[in-house]
Parts: sequence; structure tokens; C-alpha cells
Amino acid sequence: MSSVERNISSAVAVYQELEAAWNAKDLDTIGRLLPQLKLLLLSLSFLPTGMGGSLDNRELILARNTLEIGALWSIEKRDIPSFQRYFAQLKCYYFDYGSLLPESAYKYQILGLNLLSLLAQNRLAEFHTELELLSVEELNDVYIKHPISLERFVIEGSYHKVFLSKGNVPAENYNYFIDILIGTIRDDIASCAEKAYDQISVQEVAKMLMIEASQELEDFAQKRGWQRDSTGDCFVFAREAKKEERHFVRNILLISQSLGYARELEKIV
Repeated sequence: MSSVERNISSAVAVYQELEAAWNAKDLDTIGRLLPQLKLLLLSLSFLPTGMGGSLDNRELILARNTLEIGALWSIEKRDIPSFQRYFAQLKCYYFDYGSLLPESAYKYQILGLNLLSLLAQNRLAEFHTELELLSVEELNDVYIKHPISLERFVIEGSYHKVFLSKGNVPAENYNYFIDILIGTIRDDIASCAEKAYDQISVQEVAKMLMIEASQELEDFAQKRGWQRDSTGDCFVFAREAKKEERHFVRNILLISQSLGYARELEKIV
């Protein structure tokens, strides 16, 4: 058996453990196996840099499947930077080597999660750049259409549709990024309310923020520094003392300008 075959066999054995741990949602075991497997993959065609004939589909599929589990595991661990690193490594398998490999069952779910991640972080330019990499057929995939619809709702200001979308996701792990997006939207609404009102009724602000649970509303108000008024029916917004800006005008300059305008008027008359 050649050294390459031995490396593939070793990597496959660890991958089988990794896959079993993923199916069992054993996140700690996955976290332990991923670094081991990535080290083994370094001796194979992990992150290939050329389209030469030496590429082995077995190695490419093994590397792609490992990275996919890593990306999905990162979502479960609530680790966005880790997800982004795994996705950056996956892109060459989806776009550069996609024609050489059988399509992955996780491809569009992970592509959609990446779009949702960018949207939740308000990275709209990158969101649209990623969309340009997809074909018309791919844009119609259910995993891709969902973040596209959310982006349209945000642009339109149809925030209630974003809130409602949480109950209609193509995959459960989409809810992680939707929660982040909803939190961002609520903060934006709260900031606008603080600038527009001195105080607002508890019932009205709960409706604006689409928060039904009273404890959730209290936690949000505490985070924003809101206080209830004496009746307990309204939130009073904390306003920072604004410094008065005084503009001093030189009287001589003002008089000079006024006289100049008068002379011009006399000439016209």
C-alpha cells in the first residue's frame, strides 16, 4: 500500500468517527476530531491549488465533507468566525471543483447560511457579491430564496415579515442568524423611538418591537436603559444631556454685509 493510500485510509477512519459524532450531535467529540482530520488532510488534496490530473476525487470529497461538518458544527457552537473560515475553504469545492464532484446534500443549506450570516451582520455588499456567484437555477433553491426574501423585507422596512419568517425556515440552524437579525432590527426600532419620543406606553413599545413575553420586554428595556414612569404604564427614555451649541456672530461683519446688500438694492432701484 502506497503512502497516499495509507493516508487516505487513516483519514477515512477518522472521518467515519467524525460523521458518527455529527449524526449523534456530539459537539465535543466533533471539536476534538476536526483538528485531527484536517492535519491528515494536509497530506492529501486538501485545499488544492491547481486543476492538474493528480487530483483524486476521493480526497476532494473527503475534504469537502469534513469542511461541511466543520461549518455546521460552528453554527451549533454559535461561532460565526469559525463558520466563516470553514465556508471560505469550502468555496473552491463548490465553485472551482463542483463539476468534478457529486453534488453535496449540504451545499445549498451552507450557501444559504452564509448569505444569512452576511445579512445578519449588515454586510450587504458582500451579500450581493455572493449572490452573483450563483446561477438562476441556484437562486431559486429554497435554501437560497429564504435569505433573499429576508433581505428584501429589511430593505422595504417590512420588519414584521422578518419576525414571521422565523416560523418558516428551510433548516433549523437558520434560526440562529435570524435571531441575530431580529435583535439588530429591534435595536434600530428602539433607537428611532428614543429619538422620536420622550416616553412611550409599554403596550405600544411591545407592539413595535413584536415582543410578547413580558420578561423579554423587561430585559430589553433594561439593556437599553429605559425606566418606567410613576404609573408603570410607560417607558421613559434616558436622554443624554445635550450641550447647547452657541454660535457667535461678529456684529461688525453682520452690519457690513447688511450695508452691502442695501447698496446693491439701491443700484437695482
